[in-house]
Amino acid sequence: MPATLEKTYKDFKIGQTVTCVKLNVVNYNGGDEDNERLILGESYTITDVDVHFPYKICVKLKGPFYFHHEFVPIECFTDIQAKRDLKINQILSK
Repeated sequence: MPATLEKTYKDFKIGQTVTCVKLNVVNYNGGDEDNERLILGESYTITDVDVHFPYKICVKLKGPFYFHHEFVPIECFTDIQAKRDLKINQILSK
């Protein structure tokens, strides 16, 4: 069971931009494997959120073979606010 501090679909909105920060996620496609569908550092736009997938968001994939929409674990992404908070914390800790 995921921790309560984890983000869920309720923390995101359709049309919001997120950036891929992680490729390997346990049980993404049935096992602990790298996700070749995402591109590290690439920005994706959220196209759907669903109560049936509370820890996933739907994004349109980009890549040479993948041009469809897919629900991907939230932990693969970061949003602008999380990036800002990280940078502020790094500056304040110096």
